[in-house]
Amino acid sequence: MQKLFSEFTPTTAADWKNQLIKDLKGEPFENLIWQNENGINIQPFYTQEDLIEKYEPSFTHANWEICVHKTNLDSKETNAQLIADLNRGATSISINGKDVDFEIALKDIQLNYIQSTFTLNANDAERLKSYLEKYYNLNDLTITLLTESFTSQSDLDNWQKVILLFKNFENIKTVNVNTLAFHNQNCLAYYDVAIALCALNEYLNQATQKGNASFVIKTGVNSDYFIQIAKLRAIRRLWALLRDEYQLKNNLHVIIETSLTNKSISDKYNNLLRTTVEAMAAVAGGCNELIVNEFDVLFTENEKLSSRMAINQQLILKDESYLDKMADISCGSYYIESITDAIAAKALETFKRFEKEGGYFKCIEKNIFSNEIKLQAQQRNELFKTGKNLAIGVNKFKNEKETISVPNQKLNELKQLPINNAVLNFELENFFN
Repeated sequence: MQKLFSEFTPTTAADWKNQLIKDLKGEPFENLIWQNENGINIQPFYTQEDLIEKYEPSFTHANWEICVHKTNLDSKETNAQLIADLNRGATSISINGKDVDFEIALKDIQLNYIQSTFTLNANDAERLKSYLEKYYNLNDLTITLLTESFTSQSDLDNWQKVILLFKNFENIKTVNVNTLAFHNQNCLAYYDVAIALCALNEYLNQATQKGNASFVIKTGVNSDYFIQIAKLRAIRRLWALLRDEYQLKNNLHVIIETSLTNKSISDKYNNLLRTTVEAMAAVAGGCNELIVNEFDVLFTENEKLSSRMAINQQLILKDESYLDKMADISCGSYYIESITDAIAAKALETFKRFEKEGGYFKCIEKNIFSNEIKLQAQQRNELFKTGKNLAIGVNKFKNEKETISVPNQKLNELKQLPINNAVLNFELENFFN
């Protein structure tokens, strides 16, 4: 084998560039370099010479939990849907603890065999602990607790009570950052990373309780495949820097949800393809849990079908595509390592700017996040309106024979959703007026 390789002369980056210049026949080589929306210059090719260092895997786990999230349901319906989804192949559950009767919602669900996530406040956390102590040994449970709100110092102070409540249980994760709302406002990839880093730093700077379990970040992924892989890998790369700075040993647990920023009502089965691309990016980027939103999440007509399909998408990625057999499949890729470095560098620069403004809570108070994300979303909306960004079945190759009847009440609900979806905005403006 060594002899075989020695018979071929290695090709350098200069060789590739010279060949391209020759093939371009007078056209400038620079025309092949383009800048993506994150401000990163994308080269026409990448070689080993583009790598800054010899990279180690960003994560070492290969498998992930198939998570289902339930909200805005009564306790009885939550229980029925969770049991149905677990029987279909889900391995993790996520619910909002507000106004939920845990006795009803979790009836016949054996939490000691699955990963579970609860979004709640301090009072709900006390109710949950009472329920758990009644039926389980808390050392046998693997649970993530997400704070209902993290926008002010008082939120952090209240959450300290929850951390203290569960501090003796190393598998109950209480230190968390949830940037999903920022993601679904359509922020850019590097900006998503910067906010997560800023929120974690705010916590580590001020919190008296650090917790014993893994720290948690929850965010979303859209269908910009390679960029989203790089985004999640950049989160882990920057987390390693932050962990070293604070001399911590905690691992990072990443929960990913497929995006609400690009889903359509018209030709909605295309959303199956979008969420599949997003799911693959989440897995390749190293998620620990993955929530695939139903393809008809914006306008549900057959919940049983769409819920089953969302679970089956992940089962296919595991059982038929074998994506659970190898960790960090992107490690060493000239292109993905390069854009991971670029996103991490830009996120770190943005994080430092946030810190100069006073940190996470000050940025929220000054509306820095909301104002800057609004501008990012406006740019994406404009690109979609002008046809530079595409959604098949909406602004390109629309199914002219399709008729969709959306009740006025539902249209009003869609207009009030706390998301910024350029595709949906276009549909509401052009198809449903």
